[in-house]
Amino acid sequence: MILDVNQKQVEPDITLLEFRGRIALGRESQRVETLVTDLIAKNQKKLVFDLSGVDYIDSAGIGILTFCFGSMKEAGGALRIANPTERVKKLLHFTHVDTFLVIFPTVEEACQGFDASPGA
Repeated sequence: MILDVNQKQVEPDITLLEFRGRIALGRESQRVETLVTDLIAKNQKKLVFDLSGVDYIDSAGIGILTFCFGSMKEAGGALRIANPTERVKKLLHFTHVDTFLVIFPTVEEACQGFDASPGA
């Protein structure tokens, strides 16, 4: 299955990207980087990736998450990960990406307190 990304707004100013499929090497996954760059250009600084529909992620996918995190941080924003599948969660831990990406069990929890937490 190719990657499908659905964009939603969570009031007041949070962008939610819902992922379905595989985050892996290829054009479909690379467009995530372009989407995040476009959001930053539109001054969208609070971003949540809902990974509940991701069944596979490879090293290129890890690179995409890392790029998006770095881009948001450099722009003064924040990226949070919500609801990763157990398989994805284990890979994020194994690769130590969970040491800098903030991971939440639900989208609702990821959207709460963006302004209150350091590095939000």
